[in-house]
Amino acid sequence: MKNVKLILVTVLVLAVSAYLVWHFLLRPENINLKQSDATVDRTIIAFGDSLTAGYGLPLYESYPSQLEKKLQEKGLRVKVINAGVSGETSMGNSERASFIQEQKADMVIWGIGGNDALRALPLGELKNNMERTIRILQSGQNPPKILMLEMRSPANFGIAYKKSFDALYKDLSKKYNILLVPFLVPSVFLKADLMQEDRIHPNKLGYAKLIDDFILPAVLKGI
Repeated sequence: MKNVKLILVTVLVLAVSAYLVWHFLLRPENINLKQSDATVDRTIIAFGDSLTAGYGLPLYESYPSQLEKKLQEKGLRVKVINAGVSGETSMGNSERASFIQEQKADMVIWGIGGNDALRALPLGELKNNMERTIRILQSGQNPPKILMLEMRSPANFGIAYKKSFDALYKDLSKKYNILLVPFLVPSVFLKADLMQEDRIHPNKLGYAKLIDDFILPAVLKGI
């Protein structure tokens, strides 16, 4: 009986300790992504959904990790932080925008909209969510440079929806002076050897090609 009580007390203490650590240290609003590091001159936050998070791959094969390595190989003291969340929509993205803005990164690589396209979110809602995110990221002193990854809609919901969805990214990039970076490109997404089995998410080689062909040149131009 004493052993049972001891186990219960131990479990209770561990549970309370875990809660206190989470409450005071690990909740998103208590985490500073841009931690001070004497070896880093610039910080980039990759902000988006599963295509940013690297769904289906080890974290080191995601595009933010591969990008950081390539930048460092060029002698740049840059930290690339993966703030992608699998399954995220433009609404959830806009709700996280203030937290991302508060990190005071030098650059935000922003990719969102794929999950909205898959559920045919009305384009007015998508536009409002994305504009809210942009305004938040661009607010305050010394806002980050934003690179927007260009998403495309499948044709499942008609050509009219696809055309309007695809055009939205160009319209927002012009309106808010944001550099638009090709991302969902046929040279990757139509090649089986560059994609995972779900044919939605690139594999390590697919991300490497996207970085070499599009993301890395844009980052080097904007950083």
